[in-house]
Amino acid sequence: MNTRQSINTSSSSAGKVILVTGASSGIGKQTALALAVQGYTVIMHGRNPKKTQEVRDWVEQRTGNRNVYAHVADLSLMSEVVRFAKEITATYERLDVLVNNAGGQFGSEREVTAEGHEKTFAINTLAPFLLTNLLLPMLERSESARIVTVASESYRQGGQPMLDDVELESHYSMMRAYGLSKLYVWWLMRQFDARLQAAGVRNVTVNTVEPGSAATSLQRESLRKTPWMLPLIVLWLPFVRTARHGARTSVALASSPDVEGVSGEFWGNMRRKRIHPKWISAEGEHRIWQYCAEVCRPYLEGTDLVLPLR
Repeated sequence: MNTRQSINTSSSSAGKVILVTGASSGIGKQTALALAVQGYTVIMHGRNPKKTQEVRDWVEQRTGNRNVYAHVADLSLMSEVVRFAKEITATYERLDVLVNNAGGQFGSEREVTAEGHEKTFAINTLAPFLLTNLLLPMLERSESARIVTVASESYRQGGQPMLDDVELESHYSMMRAYGLSKLYVWWLMRQFDARLQAAGVRNVTVNTVEPGSAATSLQRESLRKTPWMLPLIVLWLPFVRTARHGARTSVALASSPDVEGVSGEFWGNMRRKRIHPKWISAEGEHRIWQYCAEVCRPYLEGTDLVLPLR
C-alpha cells in the first residue's frame, strides 16, 4: 500500500467480535459506535459501571445492534487487568480484534497506583502489555485477528527515554510521563509484532495508531489537576478535532479489508506514518519489554502464553 493512500473503510463483519477498552467516552466511545454500525459484536470496556452501561445502551439505541456488551475494570491495576481478561475469556467464545484504547494523562505531581506503579505508565503501557498477552491465546484462535493500540503523536514530547528510571521516580513531569508512556507502548507493539512473526504466528496482526489532537476526557482530567494549562489548551483549540474524527483510524485498522495482513505499522489520519529513526531503538524496545515482563510476571504465571516473556 502506498503511504499516501487512504484506507477503504468498508468491511464484512461476518460475526466478528471486537473488544474496545476505554469505550465509555471520547475516542473509544466513537470507535465502539462506528464498529457497532458495521454489525460487529462489540465488547465495550469502561471503568465506571453506570456510565459504561449508559454508553452501551446509547450505542445500541443509535445503531440497532443488540450485540453490544459492557464490562468494567480499572486498568490501572494489573490485578484488575487479569480479572477482566478472565471475564472476557469465560464469557465469549471468540475474539477477533483487540483495540487497546484506554489511556490516561494526569497532573504535575507523580501519582502511584495501589500496586505501586506510576499511574500514567500503568494505564498507558503496562495494561496494554498485560492484556494483550493474556488475550493472545484467544486471538490466535481467530482465522484473522488484529491488535490495534492507540498511542499518540506526543511520543515525541517525552524527551530522552529514561530506561534506568522507567516509572520516573526521579524525573517525573506530566508531559514526560505521558509522552514516554506512548513511546513505550508503541515499542511494545513493535515487539509483539516481531515476536509473533518469530513464533510463526501469521494470523494475528499488530498495528499502532495515533488519533491526532481530539477533544476527549483526557484533557479534562489534566485540566482538573493542572489548571495552569488552560491558556495553552485555548490556544490549541483551533487545531483540535472531534472524538469521532479521532476514532477514524482506529476503526479502519480494526475493520478495513485494505489492511488485512498488514502488521507492525504506525498509522495516523488513515495513512501509514513515517517515523524518524531517532525514535526507533532496538535496545530500548528490548529493555521496555523486559521491564514490563518482570513487572507482570506474577500476573502471567500459570497462563497459556503464546510468546515467551524473555
